Amino acid sequence: MTYGYPKKWLEGLTTGESIAAEIRLGIVSGAITTDTLLTENQVAKQFNVSRSPVRDAFKLLQTDQLIHLERMGAQVLPFGEQEKREMYDLRLMLESFAFSRLKDQDTQTIAKEMKKQLEMMKVSVQFEDAEAFTKHDFEFHEVMIFASNHQYLKTFWNHLKPVMESLILLSMRHRMDTNKQDFERIHRNHQVFIDAIEQYDSEKLREAFHLNFDDVGKDIEGFWLR
Repeated sequence: MTYGYPKKWLEGLTTGESIAAEIRLGIVSGAITTDTLLTENQVAKQFNVSRSPVRDAFKLLQTDQLIHLERMGAQVLPFGEQEKREMYDLRLMLESFAFSRLKDQDTQTIAKEMKKQLEMMKVSVQFEDAEAFTKHDFEFHEVMIFASNHQYLKTFWNHLKPVMESLILLSMRHRMDTNKQDFERIHRNHQVFIDAIEQYDSEKLREAFHLNFDDVGKDIEGFWLR
């Protein structure tokens, strides 16, 4: 049994990373419920592998704070609305800090790369490809993260990415199935991000954060780096 992790995203991953990706999506989606006990034998049988890559997967999921390793196996930790809000809170902090590092950089070039990713997001919607949309959405925001040239910021972002990627994938799949027209709003909101970078306008970026995150996090002002 798998939980719907995109097969094309598994390319290049180790067996342990692939198993972790599937279980992570199951936990984030709620298909694997809180307090479920996952055992090495059970998961090895489920994925038709030895126990060694399962142990690797459990280590990754523990790093994500999605499970707690115990003597008898791995207990699934809560991942509800509070945990999701905290994830978005941290993402806001990282993106706000990244923007503060762009002041003396070539923001036109950064904005140009973001425009390219936004166009690919629009193409993904035309083909009703939620997986491709999610990938390009992440790459859109990573342009600013990586342009910050701050190694520890990149490290924290990469640590946050696996769970956040699962959250966004599930959200985009649902939106693609039930409310495809809402992507027009999403595209407009991302254009505000681009305008903020291009003009290096902190007030416009604040507007972009509100447009993109007000539905998931109400403390945007508290995380804004002035």
